[in-house]
Amino acid sequence: MKYKIVACDCDNTLITTEGYLPKDNITAIRKIMDMGVEFVIVSGRNDLLLTDIADEIGGKVNLIGCNGATIRNLQKGVTYRNETIPKEALAFAIDYFRENNIEFKAYTLETAYSRGLDLGDKLERLTGVAYKQAQDFDTEYVTDTEFLKELDVLKLVVVDENSTVRKIQSDLKKSEGLNGVLAADVCLDFISKKATKGSALLCLAEKMGVKPEEIMAFGDSENDISMLEVAGLSVCMGNGADEVKRICSTVTKTNNEAGVAYMLNKVFDLKMY
Repeated sequence: MKYKIVACDCDNTLITTEGYLPKDNITAIRKIMDMGVEFVIVSGRNDLLLTDIADEIGGKVNLIGCNGATIRNLQKGVTYRNETIPKEALAFAIDYFRENNIEFKAYTLETAYSRGLDLGDKLERLTGVAYKQAQDFDTEYVTDTEFLKELDVLKLVVVDENSTVRKIQSDLKKSEGLNGVLAADVCLDFISKKATKGSALLCLAEKMGVKPEEIMAFGDSENDISMLEVAGLSVCMGNGADEVKRICSTVTKTNNEAGVAYMLNKVFDLKMY
């Protein structure tokens, strides 16, 4: 079998725009898992926000969360990576947010701290879509953010108009330890420079004895590019960004048309359609 790992972004790729997992995607993924293929969800979300989706799929699904900062299999109770933001870079970002009165959210492994940002509410107001069907995640709303500098923070999130998040992304490039990537046009994630979806996927593949050319990957946004670039077969969703389509091997149908299932059916000859 040519592909031994299938890695798939979550929002606007695996699930629909409204946040649901198409039945055809579930069927196709279960079929390839029965064939011995490892399925990995690779997301900007904290991995705890992926558990309901993993449960719908069934089986022991590996989860790469926070844009590559964590690699865990919660069903097996195994952690392969926990790459936090360097403290100096974290302090730089938190000071910048405070000085510019920017709402943000900070994620540790088990908890989220928010300075004014209701992630789901703001995403819904800007795009019409919120994080639906996601497991409840403890969020503590804070005004004084100084204590966050001492925590093991995996990801910082800012949600605003595209022009605003692009400026923030540019400003924070001054910090060498931060990697800022767009998870959506209005959603900006900051993680450690060492943590990308691509590096995490290669790390997991090495532990499984799988070569890069034996990986198939699906994505739609800027934060998926590092993952798509290391895969033997890279697939952009029909709804994906033009910059992502340009670097991919092929383009499938949209997330609302179960584009993941459509391409898995073609590549693995699942005879679903």
